[in-house]
Amino acid sequence: MNQLTEFFLSLKNRKELLIIIVAAILIELVSAAQYYYSYRMLQDLLEKRAENELTLKAIVIKNTLNSAEDILENHLWDIQRNLSQPDSMFKAVKRMVTESRNVHGGYVTFVPDYYPQKGRLFEPYALLIDDDSTVTEQIAGDHHDYTQRLFYQKAMTNDGGMWVDPYEDAEGARTSVTSYVMGLRDGTGQKVAVAGIDVALNWLADTINSRHVLPSSFNLLLTEDGVPIAQPSESRVSKETSDYIIRLINDSTIDRSKSRTGRSNLVRFKHDGEKGTVFYANMKGKPHWQIAVVCYDDEVYGELKTMRLRVLLLTLLAFGILLFMIKRFVSSQNKLKEKTMEQKRMAGELHIARSIQQTLLPEHDEILVNTHDIRVKGVLIPAKAVGGDLYNAFVRDDKLFFCIGDVSGKGVPSALIMAIIQALFRNIASRENNPAHIMTLLNETACRNNKENYFVTLFIGVLDLPTGHLRYCNAGHETPILITPDNISTGSNQVSSLDCIANLPIGLFDDVSYELQEIHMEKGSTLFLYTDGLTEARNAQKEMYKKDRVEQVLTESNTSDPELIVEKIIEALNVFTKETEQSDDLTMLTFNYAPVEEALLLDEELTLQNDLKQVEQLNSFVKEMMGRLNIEKPLSRQLQLAVEEAVVNVMEYAYPTDKTGDVSVRMTSDGHRLKIIITDSGIPFNPTEAATADTTLSAEERPIGGLGIFLVRKLMDSINYERIDGKNVLTLRKDYKE
Repeated sequence: MNQLTEFFLSLKNRKELLIIIVAAILIELVSAAQYYYSYRMLQDLLEKRAENELTLKAIVIKNTLNSAEDILENHLWDIQRNLSQPDSMFKAVKRMVTESRNVHGGYVTFVPDYYPQKGRLFEPYALLIDDDSTVTEQIAGDHHDYTQRLFYQKAMTNDGGMWVDPYEDAEGARTSVTSYVMGLRDGTGQKVAVAGIDVALNWLADTINSRHVLPSSFNLLLTEDGVPIAQPSESRVSKETSDYIIRLINDSTIDRSKSRTGRSNLVRFKHDGEKGTVFYANMKGKPHWQIAVVCYDDEVYGELKTMRLRVLLLTLLAFGILLFMIKRFVSSQNKLKEKTMEQKRMAGELHIARSIQQTLLPEHDEILVNTHDIRVKGVLIPAKAVGGDLYNAFVRDDKLFFCIGDVSGKGVPSALIMAIIQALFRNIASRENNPAHIMTLLNETACRNNKENYFVTLFIGVLDLPTGHLRYCNAGHETPILITPDNISTGSNQVSSLDCIANLPIGLFDDVSYELQEIHMEKGSTLFLYTDGLTEARNAQKEMYKKDRVEQVLTESNTSDPELIVEKIIEALNVFTKETEQSDDLTMLTFNYAPVEEALLLDEELTLQNDLKQVEQLNSFVKEMMGRLNIEKPLSRQLQLAVEEAVVNVMEYAYPTDKTGDVSVRMTSDGHRLKIIITDSGIPFNPTEAATADTTLSAEERPIGGLGIFLVRKLMDSINYERIDGKNVLTLRKDYKE
């Protein structure tokens, strides 16, 4: 205690204590500001994701309801033409309900005594048991007088169709349903019956609760008056919680607000000690139902609050350590010389810079995520603490994006440019597939405010993993070496230089036109990329290592393992240079393309004409394949929707309106991964580069197009496009089993 008192007395009339206090306040203010803006960012992101979910669920429900409406309206003529034969009504309603798997039942209720031989009341009802089984029966009688029902009375007095509020149907549907009904006239124009089609509420509940914004989120579907239509199962959300949320939505006295886009209403709540937000909005058109999604704060902001607490504790710890260090510094009688302190400071900064530079390089697991088709190895050995070489590689949509480069100069300035190019490459390649376009965008940025005239030699490539199609662009960099297995018995490989156009390095001129080149990589082949730090390495006699020595090592290596190749090159280089100090940064990146042959449990193909009328045949094909793979219905519906959207996109855009052509749909599966390969001979059309629909806009504001691809991206694990032999090849992948 006395030592601490003496320490603070030693700071009296000094600036040190004031600096510590000000620094503590500033750091806390920065931390608070970061927390506030992070909180707002998460809040905005939650609103967008919640509204996207409301939009998607509304689309699915509306499609189902529209389908039910179309079925009823399209079958009225079938009922009308058989009015003279009462027993034919059973076949008519049966035909109506077997047309869609989303329909639960269908019926016709006739005016009293319309068929005297059938009794006063006559209501033939068809109930869909499963996709292939239907039962029909006459359910009307004294115990079930439909003429007293509100839907019958309204339909008999109003023209057009209407949706009925949910009700429990114990006689026909034998479950809770909502119905779409229409009045039916005979040949004289007289209303003689009301026809209806039922949609089960449990199906709607399963539909709206199939996918969620967050694991604990859930959805509700209510009528325009707030009557519940579909709720989550009680095994997932208690009925008490669902009823509480419904009361909140229906309570006009509570505070509510509009989202930032104005597309939904927000209600904040606290129930059973948990805080959350309800987002809800009315569906467009009729029925004007309400869809709600409930999200809890702990899942949205829990990690942020934990991080805030940890940062606060670490800040306090840091300042405690800082006070201790200052105390030691003040009490020390042996101050270090200024030059020594400066050297240590610079060494520390260079060490941090080297660590930061190394963190910019891709991790092995990051490169190979979700693929076993390639093996990759990269290494960067700077000549100084930090260097100007760079490499990067990652897999997106079944394509390997990679680059290797060399910044002019050495040391910290080159390292800073290296970091910028690394970040820009990763950012641009996350949305762009053409290496020449990526190179052009990088060059435009590198030329901007380049007063020091730095430039970068760079090689960029994109390898399509399913086909081995390699596209690349070289900007003044060392020519990569292609390695192909030659003769196993002789223990050698065949090596050759990749054909490269001598484009200018980036950063020199902002109007350079970079050319794209393409080759096909055979299975088992390896590409070796390097910087001039390898070929220009010198020994004690000032001799350079040169490219022919590199090719000799690769030829004699007798391996396709990238890690072993890099090890053999480094070993041979060390023998050549011995104790000579490294004069330039050395970087190597190599990958072996060895796609795994899949043992297919399913390999079926369907060929369609570019006619939207054939979508029904497509759906039947996909449904059959899903059944053969025993894929559960919710996922099966999603996959069917994704394939339909993708094929319709191809039909609409790959072939002009006056052209005809075929669209091939091939489905393969190894029992865990499903691939859908869609091939057409139309005009070049890459749907993955199509503008994605802005789902934050309302249906009236959003331009036509883009929503199909948006849904496909949401439903599939990856989307890959290639133009091969004059054909568009779109590959969708979904991992449906662990």
